[in-house]
Amino acid sequence: MRLNSVSTVTATSAAVPSPEELVARARDLRPGLRSRTARCEDQRRIPQESLDEMIQAGLFNVLKPKHYGGYEMGWDSFCDITLEIAAGCGSTGWVYGVCGSHPLMVTNFGSDIQDEVWSTNPDAIVSSAKMISGAFKKVDGGYLGNGILAISSGSLHADWVFAHFTTIEGSKKQLSTIIPLDDVTILDTWQVMGLAGTGSHNLEMKDVFVPNSHAFVSNQTPPGFGVHDAGIYNVDYRILGTYPTATVVVGMAMGALDIFVADIKDRSSRFGAKIAKFQSLQLRIAESSAEIDSAKLVIRHNTREAMSFINKHEPVPMELRTRLYRDASYVSLLALKAIERIFYAGGAGELFLNRELQRIFKNSHAGGAQFGLNWDVQGTNYGRWALGLEGAQKTAPL
Repeated sequence: MRLNSVSTVTATSAAVPSPEELVARARDLRPGLRSRTARCEDQRRIPQESLDEMIQAGLFNVLKPKHYGGYEMGWDSFCDITLEIAAGCGSTGWVYGVCGSHPLMVTNFGSDIQDEVWSTNPDAIVSSAKMISGAFKKVDGGYLGNGILAISSGSLHADWVFAHFTTIEGSKKQLSTIIPLDDVTILDTWQVMGLAGTGSHNLEMKDVFVPNSHAFVSNQTPPGFGVHDAGIYNVDYRILGTYPTATVVVGMAMGALDIFVADIKDRSSRFGAKIAKFQSLQLRIAESSAEIDSAKLVIRHNTREAMSFINKHEPVPMELRTRLYRDASYVSLLALKAIERIFYAGGAGELFLNRELQRIFKNSHAGGAQFGLNWDVQGTNYGRWALGLEGAQKTAPL
């Protein structure tokens, strides 16, 4: 069902900031986010003030439909903003990149479900998770879910969880559902080395009833397609689904370089020499900055190229799709190389737990370890497509 063109929560054109303004707002948040990184890691969750600042800056509205007070922008603008948040705090950037992109999952559902999510709480946050055990059983009026939904980043702050590609008992088909967080139990499972602050815990379902309206069979046309006119709400989310997390890894590299440059300007060696005058460190800065700039350019080029098709409601070509998956993993690889070079150039002093570079080193490698950003997987996939071999995936591995 298509929504009415007028809504009491629809954002007016005057209320919608420009993408440049939103990037500037995100950049202004970086010092505060960085000041809370240790607390974020220790408490294994995003500090509430960090979340509140992002909400107040309107950053969770970027991909939300205008009908619900959002800005209805594209992946290119969203990634530019995510870079800035991740440069301040990797874990906060990860939660923003994941949950901030989930309006594109909510709009997979019908208008009544979108109303339920946003009309009463315009600031509702939606996390996501994949089922690793259990199944949904078909019952009258919907499905009954039992099992574990894994690695739900931002779940400690979420109002809903999008459970995608879940098992249907007695069927080879899979189910996509949206479930109130109050209906599941958050398990304290996120005991990790890196990205601890994302609070990516597992969720347990015990006889959770999901109405038919809150579910659809995965890999079929979602019921929400056609509700909104904008192309971004009528295309497979997975085409650019790995870009939020890839962008976070690049944003962390930006933060690492900023910290390293600021630190060595005033540092002296144990023999009293100014470290900034060391040619080797100057070269490390040049190499890492070139990799980071290259990664940012690839992200911007690819997201804008994809949006040029999406905005016109045209299919994204298969060549571009496979290149998008390849490049999401490659920009992560570039960022990790930049971070490793900076970290090692910093010396043994960066090993201390109160040092920010060691935190970025851990967080970035935790991010880069994700399957969708694995270079061996995505590089091989592109090679298979380029050689005309069967088996090249058409959608991102979320």
